[in-house]
Amino acid sequence: METATDSRSGYGLVADTVTGRDRDWSRLPEDLLVSVLGALPVAETIRSGAVCASWHAAYVAFRRLRLPSPKQPPCLLYASDAVAPGAAALHYPATGATLQIPFPQAPLACRPLLGSGHGWLVTADEASDLHLLNPVTGAQVALPPITALHHVESGTDEDGDPAYLVYENLPDYNYSMSRFEVDTEPTILGKDEAHECMYFRVVLSASPSAGRACVVVLLHMPHGEVSFARLGDDCWTWVATGDDTGLPSRYGYGDAMYSATDGLFYLLRFDGSMCSLDLNGPSPVARKILDSLPKSADSTKYLVETPAGDILQVWRSRDYVDSQIPAEYPADYVDDSMVGRDPCLELNTFEMQLYKVDLHGRRVELIKSLPEYALFLGSSGSMCLPVKDFPGLKPNCAYMTDDFMEYVNFFKHNRREIGIWDMAEQSMSKLVDGSICPWLNWPSPIWIQPSLF
Repeated sequence: METATDSRSGYGLVADTVTGRDRDWSRLPEDLLVSVLGALPVAETIRSGAVCASWHAAYVAFRRLRLPSPKQPPCLLYASDAVAPGAAALHYPATGATLQIPFPQAPLACRPLLGSGHGWLVTADEASDLHLLNPVTGAQVALPPITALHHVESGTDEDGDPAYLVYENLPDYNYSMSRFEVDTEPTILGKDEAHECMYFRVVLSASPSAGRACVVVLLHMPHGEVSFARLGDDCWTWVATGDDTGLPSRYGYGDAMYSATDGLFYLLRFDGSMCSLDLNGPSPVARKILDSLPKSADSTKYLVETPAGDILQVWRSRDYVDSQIPAEYPADYVDDSMVGRDPCLELNTFEMQLYKVDLHGRRVELIKSLPEYALFLGSSGSMCLPVKDFPGLKPNCAYMTDDFMEYVNFFKHNRREIGIWDMAEQSMSKLVDGSICPWLNWPSPIWIQPSLF
């Protein structure tokens, strides 16, 4: 075994080499190597490109031809100082393997992870503007800035420092002047901290490599409103309520998903009610498909589509507990807002319920198990995967990460709940021993299916 470092990509990887006078793998024909790369998982494809010059040339050709890779098992992307200061790593639950990856421009520990989809991350920069980032290739795409939301303006705080003015109560819209008539005081957010409470959920319809075919739906402050943008747009388009859009409520949307089956987004409110959102025409069209559900107020809710095309609501109930294990703060960490807060506080899941949504009957059915599938839940786009296609994944289980916004952002160094919920046992187990895979607690680790495109 020897370490092969590819200076062009920045990856330091371990590559298998075979010695012997009659086995010179570097002389394999490039077209054969390209075919082999197309059958490998993304991580192995990257490793292969770092073996030698001829294999790297085949890797470059594979990337240039944009050949598809097989379906990738989800992995946990996290920051780990144990790997290297501010390093990013991918852990594959299905195999137990861990791969270090370079993170462009800034250490991962400096970038909040607000969502993921199609192999790309949603992050925020120092001004709390959103960006899409492929952590494998380093490709980045900027989304419209935070000031391009309908209710946000640039301003200053009480000390005169740059800040955002967020108008949470907008009573009237002057259509003749195309602006809001504001008679309320705005909420003032520091530029570098606005991402901590502005963004609830970010959902992508396609890979950003598809250009304007990629539509980004944003659920945001105040109280879960809905806006969207296509790649290349300068502004976020707000989806207002009323006869023009058919959106039944302006507030309360906590999760969303895109279905490639019918080309629609689906929006889920905190009370369990749902609507579809069609963004294929010149203007958004929403349609209510499910009324509010009883006993739904206190759980975090997710929307996920099964491979069979069914839509599920997943309700996750959590509570704060005292773990007796104090948070490990950096030696130079100073934060007055943490005064009086419990460093041993943890937010743990104690119950999960599954409901199958009947779109035609406008009702839900409680289901007890998913014997053929594994769920992945968190800040990422929720996934439901057949375990037969991903050996190593546990059936009838949900792989979960921390995504409760207040806890993640205001208890940044407290312990994270990252584990596997067994639906039959109704209990949580560790994903992996933290000493083997030591992640930093902020940004909160996130699920991603790696992609080269």
